[in-house]
Amino acid sequence: SQTKYPDVVTLPEGLQGDHITLRNPTFELVVVWKIRIDEEGRTTPVLDLLTKVPEQGNAILEQNMATIENAPTHFRSLLLLLGIEAAIENLIRNCRANAENNIF
Repeated sequence: SQTKYPDVVTLPEGLQGDHITLRNPTFELVVVWKIRIDEEGRTTPVLDLLTKVPEQGNAILEQNMATIENAPTHFRSLLLLLGIEAAIENLIRNCRANAENNIF
Protein backbone atom coordinates (compact mmCIF):
# COMPACT_ATOMS: atom_id res chain seq x y z
CA SER A 1 0.00 0.00 0.00
CA GLN A 2 2.87 2.39 0.70
CA THR A 3 4.24 2.05 -2.84
CA LYS A 4 0.73 2.30 -4.30
CA TYR A 5 -0.29 5.35 -2.22
CA PRO A 6 2.92 7.05 -1.00
CA ASP A 7 1.10 10.36 -0.51
CA VAL A 8 -1.20 8.79 2.09
CA VAL A 9 0.40 5.64 3.56
CA THR A 10 3.45 5.47 5.81
CA LEU A 11 4.94 2.53 7.69
CA PRO A 12 6.62 4.24 10.67
CA GLU A 13 8.23 1.00 11.90
CA GLY A 14 8.92 -0.44 8.46
CA LEU A 15 7.57 -3.72 7.13
CA GLN A 16 7.98 -5.45 10.51
CA GLY A 17 5.84 -2.89 12.37
CA ASP A 18 2.40 -3.36 13.85
CA HIS A 19 0.67 -0.36 12.28
CA ILE A 20 0.32 1.86 9.25
CA THR A 21 -0.48 5.56 9.24
CA LEU A 22 -2.85 7.13 6.73
CA ARG A 23 -2.18 10.84 6.43
CA ASN A 24 -4.67 13.45 5.41
CA PRO A 25 -3.81 17.18 5.55
CA THR A 26 -6.07 17.67 8.58
CA PHE A 27 -6.00 14.34 10.47
CA GLU A 28 -4.38 10.90 10.63
CA LEU A 29 -5.80 7.41 10.79
CA VAL A 30 -3.70 4.60 12.26
CA VAL A 31 -4.49 0.96 11.49
CA VAL A 32 -3.07 -1.22 14.28
CA TRP A 33 -2.91 -5.01 14.21
CA LYS A 34 -2.04 -7.94 16.43
CA ILE A 35 -1.88 -11.62 15.59
CA ARG A 36 -3.29 -13.93 18.24
CA ILE A 37 -2.21 -17.57 18.27
CA ASP A 38 -4.21 -20.11 20.24
CA GLU A 39 -2.93 -23.33 21.85
CA GLU A 40 -3.63 -25.28 18.66
CA GLY A 41 -1.60 -22.88 16.52
CA ARG A 42 -4.54 -21.15 14.84
CA THR A 43 -3.92 -17.50 14.11
CA THR A 44 -6.47 -14.73 14.36
CA PRO A 45 -5.69 -11.22 13.16
CA VAL A 46 -7.07 -8.40 15.30
CA LEU A 47 -7.22 -4.97 13.68
CA ASP A 48 -8.33 -1.61 15.00
CA LEU A 49 -8.46 1.94 13.72
CA LEU A 50 -7.28 4.90 15.77
CA THR A 51 -7.88 8.53 14.85
CA LYS A 52 -5.48 11.40 15.47
CA VAL A 53 -7.10 14.80 15.11
CA PRO A 54 -5.37 18.08 15.95
CA GLU A 55 -6.84 19.92 18.93
CA GLN A 56 -7.63 22.94 16.81
CA GLY A 57 -8.92 21.89 13.42
CA ASN A 58 -10.42 23.89 10.64
CA ALA A 59 -14.18 24.55 10.36
CA ILE A 60 -14.71 21.80 7.78
CA LEU A 61 -12.98 19.28 10.05
CA GLU A 62 -15.12 20.33 13.01
CA GLN A 63 -18.28 19.85 10.93
CA ASN A 64 -17.17 16.30 10.09
CA MET A 65 -16.01 15.36 13.59
CA ALA A 66 -18.82 12.81 14.06
CA THR A 67 -17.71 11.00 10.91
CA ILE A 68 -14.12 10.87 12.13
CA GLU A 69 -15.17 9.74 15.62
CA ASN A 70 -17.28 6.93 14.11
CA ALA A 71 -14.49 5.80 11.76
CA PRO A 72 -13.29 2.93 14.02
CA THR A 73 -16.79 1.44 14.19
CA HIS A 74 -17.25 1.75 10.43
CA PHE A 75 -13.82 0.21 9.85
CA ARG A 76 -14.73 -2.85 11.95
CA SER A 77 -17.89 -3.24 9.85
CA LEU A 78 -15.83 -3.01 6.66
CA LEU A 79 -13.50 -5.72 7.99
CA LEU A 80 -16.44 -8.07 8.45
CA LEU A 81 -17.99 -7.23 5.07
CA LEU A 82 -14.93 -6.95 2.83
CA GLY A 83 -12.06 -8.69 4.60
CA ILE A 84 -8.80 -7.18 5.77
CA GLU A 85 -7.14 -6.21 2.49
CA ALA A 86 -10.23 -4.72 0.86
CA ALA A 87 -11.21 -2.83 4.04
CA ILE A 88 -7.77 -1.21 4.31
CA GLU A 89 -7.74 -0.43 0.57
CA ASN A 90 -11.18 1.19 0.90
CA LEU A 91 -10.00 3.25 3.87
CA ILE A 92 -6.90 4.43 1.99
CA ARG A 93 -8.90 5.40 -1.10
CA ASN A 94 -11.44 7.32 0.98
CA CYS A 95 -8.73 9.11 2.95
CA ARG A 96 -7.01 10.07 -0.28
CA ALA A 97 -10.24 11.20 -1.99
CA ASN A 98 -11.19 13.31 1.02
CA ALA A 99 -7.79 15.00 0.94
CA GLU A 100 -8.00 15.68 -2.80
CA ASN A 101 -11.51 17.12 -2.50
CA ASN A 102 -10.75 19.03 0.71
CA ILE A 103 -13.64 17.29 2.45
CA PHE A 104 -11.71 17.03 5.70
